[in-house]
Amino acid sequence: MQPSQTSMKPTYEKGFLSKRIRLFTWILGLCWTLLIAASWFWNFYAEQKVLHKIALAEARTVIKRDALYRRWGAVNGHVYVAVTKQSPPNPYLSHIPERDIRTPAGRQLTLINPCYMTRQVNELSKEESIFFAQAHFTSLKPLRPENVPDPWEAKALRSFESGTREVSALVQINGKPFMRVMSPFITEKACLKCHTTQEYAVGSIHGGVSVSIPVQPLIDISREQTAGSLVFHCIIWLIGLGATVMGARQLIRGAIAQKQVEDKLHSQTLQLEAEIAERQKADESLKESESLLRIVADYASNWEYWRLPGASFMYMSPSVLRLTGYSVEEFNNDRELFHRIIHPDDRELFLDHTHIKDPHGQILPLEIRIVCKNGEVRWINHICQQVYTQEGLPWGWRASNHDITDRKNIENALLEQADQLEDEISKREAAQAKLEELNRSLEDRIDQAVADLRHKDLALIQQGRLASMGEMVNNIAHQWRQPLNNIGLIIQNLQFSFDAGNISHDELKKEINTAMDVILHMSRTIDDFRNFFREDKRKCEFNVSKTIHRAIEFVSAILSSNKVQIDFEDDESVIADGYQNEYAQVILNILSNAREACIERSIGAPCIQIRITRENGHSAVYIRDNCGGIAENIMPKIFDPYFTTHSPDKGTGIGLYMSKMIIEQNMGGHLTASNTEDGVEFRIEV
Repeated sequence: MQPSQTSMKPTYEKGFLSKRIRLFTWILGLCWTLLIAASWFWNFYAEQKVLHKIALAEARTVIKRDALYRRWGAVNGHVYVAVTKQSPPNPYLSHIPERDIRTPAGRQLTLINPCYMTRQVNELSKEESIFFAQAHFTSLKPLRPENVPDPWEAKALRSFESGTREVSALVQINGKPFMRVMSPFITEKACLKCHTTQEYAVGSIHGGVSVSIPVQPLIDISREQTAGSLVFHCIIWLIGLGATVMGARQLIRGAIAQKQVEDKLHSQTLQLEAEIAERQKADESLKESESLLRIVADYASNWEYWRLPGASFMYMSPSVLRLTGYSVEEFNNDRELFHRIIHPDDRELFLDHTHIKDPHGQILPLEIRIVCKNGEVRWINHICQQVYTQEGLPWGWRASNHDITDRKNIENALLEQADQLEDEISKREAAQAKLEELNRSLEDRIDQAVADLRHKDLALIQQGRLASMGEMVNNIAHQWRQPLNNIGLIIQNLQFSFDAGNISHDELKKEINTAMDVILHMSRTIDDFRNFFREDKRKCEFNVSKTIHRAIEFVSAILSSNKVQIDFEDDESVIADGYQNEYAQVILNILSNAREACIERSIGAPCIQIRITRENGHSAVYIRDNCGGIAENIMPKIFDPYFTTHSPDKGTGIGLYMSKMIIEQNMGGHLTASNTEDGVEFRIEV
């Protein structure tokens, strides 16, 4: 174990040291790279600033040169030159006397003002090369159309008016880079001679000098210098990296060599210490092994022995006295004692037990009884294994005997309890069978009772339907009263017209058709009421809004006659699952109760509000009235069967009970009621 640890530790330390040096090398190389890159970028930035300053200085020089030309011309009262194709008379100086003169020799001369002179000089520079500086005068109010400013110049001229003294920018002209600089042109006294018509004053700005310096030659020179700087920095960078890598390799080699020497010395030291420790342990173990083995064997709680082939004992633990009552000396003096203490019923089993082995060749444990010296019978767990000499010859049996008498007594007691438990289980099974038979008979009686209750509930529902039919007959009477009056008027009109003899065939046909329309409407009313009282056979999805509209139509006439207003907040998307006709009957019961409450309490402006919504994935309908509400001591009883606040001739007390049973039992929903500020509100959730 120690040599392995010794060999692993140096290898780990070598790898760790190499990794640290490599990591330091990478960090140093990265810092060197960043330093060289920063140096090159700083040089590049400085070169660009120098290029910009050179171009700007050249442009300012051109502007100052042109200013000197103009001042010289103005101081000397302008200049006369011979009239040529390149120098024709300036039409913008026609107002100046003696613009054109003739010499005594007859030569024609014309006046050149400073602006004209500098313009001709700049035009000559354009003709020479596009790499010369280009300058010209411009103004927001130029005399010559050719001096109209471009957008950049116009913006600069406007900035001069706000106090700017110079405008510069690096721009592209015809695809080439130029440094454009513009300075304001200040009006001097000599300038007024040519610009009297423009009303300039001395000291005012009447234009600007625009200069464009080509910077491509400067850029070409800068690129060469930038490329040279880049090559120089790359060389310096490579030299630095090479020195760093070589230094790192030397460090790694030196560190590894030094570590190898240290590891070798450390390994030899550990090996020597291990050999010394092993020798010391071997000496101590030789001294203690015999005494330890003797102590372990003598103080064993089990009966241990080593029996030789001649039936004598090589060793027997002193614990045999506690277990059998016989001492070690008695077993050594009487070789047959070992077999005599085995219970007679277990001797044959003990003699044959060495032939029973497990799949691995080990002798299986054996549980036998022994007869102690005092006559007590005890159970032991016997485990043995044959012993062989170094030459492979049999050398007796090594055995261990453990007292298991208490465990056997517990097992026997458990067996007796198991038998008693089986008897009790059989008795309980018989009682369970009787109980199951009783439960089956009880279930039959419960089913019969439930069927009776259902029959009673159906009778209550039918009774409620009959009560509702009575109200429906009243509703039909209200629905039919106006149509019957209309039919009676039609018949009387026919009779009067016939007696007067002034009715035509078309008028007769028209009146008959009108009467038939009224009769058909009454027939459809009968069909609607008949379908309403038809019993639903199965649950189905239905539109809550349409069902409530149909229920309102049934009582609309009687509600109108009692001046009860319906305020309906509709939602046609709400769907419910249940019995549509029974649901409509619940709505009718609640509307009828609200109408009766309004009539009994003589409400001035009775109103019933109906609101449809969807809550928690279910349909919810709220029906609220303004008829004063229900007393708090009566509210818990309103859904009880046969409970009513009306006299026997006005109510049976099963309307709300039947409604709650329809919603909660038949359709699995909820029907609740609560008082509001001015009435009562019913909530139907399905």
